[in-house]
Amino acid sequence: MALSKRTKLLIVAAVPLLGVMLFLLRDYIMSVGHYFPCMLYKYTGLLCPGCGNTRAVNHLVHGRILLSLRSNPDIPFLVLVPLGFYIELIADICGKKLRIVPRSFWVWIPIFAAYAVFYVLRNFFPILAPP
Repeated sequence: MALSKRTKLLIVAAVPLLGVMLFLLRDYIMSVGHYFPCMLYKYTGLLCPGCGNTRAVNHLVHGRILLSLRSNPDIPFLVLVPLGFYIELIADICGKKLRIVPRSFWVWIPIFAAYAVFYVLRNFFPILAPP
């Protein structure tokens, strides 16, 4: 689906405004949520792939990128991929074809495999567990 130039410009203008709004409201947003304990961890003592996500978001919105990565690498990854698409969109508006995010299935398979291995290993090596 091809987007019109008007839609692309609207997205390019809206994303920074949304980012500033989220940054300014970060403490309020983080205080509103009701955080439930992980049931897998509660009953088995094993960390699930989602364990540490709330802490990772909290660290990320406060600019503590390394702590965010340590809590759960999903969140920074889920920010970087859309950021890559956003940069590609800006380049497209400027008339340049730029591909930052890989489109090949074979590039994503090792990435997801590395995540799967990480989520298993962090249950055995405490250094990989969320702080």
